[in-house]
Amino acid sequence: MTSKKRWMMWGATGLAVVVAVGSGILVTTSMDQAEPTPAAATATAEATTITATVNGKGAIAAASTASAGFVDGGRISTISVAVGQTVAAGQELATVDPGPADLALEKAHGALTAAQSSLDAARQTAQAGVDALAAAKAALAALAADAPERQSTEGTIRDLTAQGPTQRDAVAQAEKVRDDARRDEAAAQTARDQTTLLAPIAGVVTAVNGTVGTILTGGQSAQAAGDGTNAASATASAGLVSIADVSSLRVTASVPEADIASVAVGQTASVTLPVKGADPIDGTVLAVAPIPQSSTDGVVSYAVAIQLATVPAGVRLGQTAVVAITVATAEQATVVPAEAVVLTSTSAGTVEVRTKSGKTKTVEVTIGISTPTQVQILEGLRPGDTVRLSTPTAAPAGGDDPDGQTPADDDGSFGGPQ
Repeated sequence: MTSKKRWMMWGATGLAVVVAVGSGILVTTSMDQAEPTPAAATATAEATTITATVNGKGAIAAASTASAGFVDGGRISTISVAVGQTVAAGQELATVDPGPADLALEKAHGALTAAQSSLDAARQTAQAGVDALAAAKAALAALAADAPERQSTEGTIRDLTAQGPTQRDAVAQAEKVRDDARRDEAAAQTARDQTTLLAPIAGVVTAVNGTVGTILTGGQSAQAAGDGTNAASATASAGLVSIADVSSLRVTASVPEADIASVAVGQTASVTLPVKGADPIDGTVLAVAPIPQSSTDGVVSYAVAIQLATVPAGVRLGQTAVVAITVATAEQATVVPAEAVVLTSTSAGTVEVRTKSGKTKTVEVTIGISTPTQVQILEGLRPGDTVRLSTPTAAPAGGDDPDGQTPADDDGSFGGPQ
């Protein structure tokens, strides 16, 4: 029987099997392909500007609104404006039937005329009494001491003197009646004037709450110019015609409670509208609500009013606006990617820094501004330092690292020769 010989050889990187059968030799080789050693990703600390922002979402609104209504109501005779129309302050908006107001004004004018006549008569009577008293006193002075007319003249003086206070009181009462009549006539004239509704502010008509022929109850024109953090302060009560001053716009954005502590009046903001190609609009934080908004989904948020620096063309009231409020910024700051920092507190952490020899060392750092992607290092690093990121990247095919070097056994370095 033919003898069989077997040889087995182990290599450092694989297994080779040589089998000899008879006069033939069969050689098979199995090579294990090692998985690429992950090469740690690195980044360089840079001196740059870092900015932290807080985001929110809201709607475009007018800084000032007004609602015009008829004080005494009445039947609408005309409506001179429509929704979307631009109006000037003092422009006619609508009218109601002036008939009742005309009658009231005529009555008030008649009462004033009568009161003025009564006052004139009272004054004439009082003046006649004054004149008669003066004449009696002059006559008495001209009489001799023993003149028989002296006694009757003295009696006349006494009577006229006694009538004086009554006559003066009559004048005072007549003046009061006349003054009341003047006020009544002025009120009647105002009511007549108010049968024509005028725009209290310049702006765009946003609502017309009535039609010709509608009978309205009394209401007042109202104007609101709130800071935007309170819906009640920014919306005028409903009248016949509502107007918004679109020359000055604001956004009232909802900011989550986790971020509201860093928002303050005077901070700058960038406002973006959901319009294709629209450029961001500069803004300034005008007010921050002291109490949260009501919420139905359990998310607590606060209203932040942002005044727009300019009014972009084509913007519409009520449009959705996304705001980014700049809450912190630093120029020429030492900045590294957020993945390079292991936080130990809100203001401190550690960073793996590569030394000149290629090794790494753990460095404690003081943290300044943080964003989801970047961290400002106040102490512990300098621009140009190379830091290790927490998420490694696979080595390039062939086992070379980014510098073209074959990685050695992982010893905590960044890969490459040590």
